[in-house]
Amino acid sequence: MFRQRQVWGQVALDSGLSFTGGQMWSLATENRKGINNRLEALPMVIDPQYVVGFTWARQYGFRVVKDFGGKLALALSVEGPQATLGGRGFTSFTGTSATGAVTATQNFFINAPGANGGLFNAFDPTGYTVNKAPDVIVKAAFDPGFGHYEVFGILSVFRNRIFPCAVVGTNTGNPTPPAVPITLTCPVTGTTVRSAAGAFNDTRVGGGGGASARLTVLNKKLDFVAKGVFGDGIGRYGTAQLADETFRPDGTAALIRTAHGYGGFEFHPNAKLDVYLYGGSEYAWRTAYTGYTVITATSTPAIPASGTQPAYPATTTTNINLNGIGGYGSPFANNSGCSAEAPPTSSFTPSAGGTCAETSASSRKER
Repeated sequence: MFRQRQVWGQVALDSGLSFTGGQMWSLATENRKGINNRLEALPMVIDPQYVVGFTWARQYGFRVVKDFGGKLALALSVEGPQATLGGRGFTSFTGTSATGAVTATQNFFINAPGANGGLFNAFDPTGYTVNKAPDVIVKAAFDPGFGHYEVFGILSVFRNRIFPCAVVGTNTGNPTPPAVPITLTCPVTGTTVRSAAGAFNDTRVGGGGGASARLTVLNKKLDFVAKGVFGDGIGRYGTAQLADETFRPDGTAALIRTAHGYGGFEFHPNAKLDVYLYGGSEYAWRTAYTGYTVITATSTPAIPASGTQPAYPATTTTNINLNGIGGYGSPFANNSGCSAEAPPTSSFTPSAGGTCAETSASSRKER
């Protein structure tokens, strides 16, 4: 299926001012000279996403650039936000009815309904994240005559909606009640009925910055390149797609601190040959918590009397764990089964692998 990755329009004035809007490379992406569309310094491979540590996104935006005689350029852009979620073990309720129907609820969400597509969130392929505002990026580029240098900053504002009454329940009515029964009630209604009562929005501000250098020597035949980025909630701007955020037991967002960068060289001995070497790395700090609430309620149908067998009433067994582990990179997670291989379920369906505690969900694997 054909798809447009670069669709934008630009107005450029003789004064050095330019205005660009549409889908394009993010302003966070390095340029080779100044701050000009179609002069992005992309790794010389078939797809930039193959180079770990490279900073980029293809997303909707509007930018204003001012060029000062080819030596200095300043720019500001607002770009389409799309938060990525990572981690596991979030507070949740799962109920199985006597007919086998499953009801699941969670105490937060980050997506609103929308259209599926490569630019949208894979955690919920039918939606857009509900970030409060576009990402704001500022950048300065310097071309002093001996290379190209950049510094930039990103401001991201995240928002999710929290439902304090979404995960409630009690095990007092279990067929075999526990020695110490647990009852979790909605703080708004005082009941164990799950609802959207008391729902509210949670906003978190993240961002970061970075710098790059591109030094050209040997009569423009050899380029040395290096770039580094550090911040909170900007993992998706790195090629490896580290997550921007995870969530605490109460449903509030916790931005994940990340750092990424890459370096290398590009050799151009003649117009028909390029030789390049890149190396990069991306790292996310641990953002883990304990105290997640996980409720599982399983119902069984009533059994009518038959012959000498008495009737059995319908029952519901509720398990409540108040001290679940979760978040991103929990030190308490058991990952010993991550490398275990299981037999396939059919000739065309491989196994899911062994039991692995850490999972994540990211958006825009293909941007």
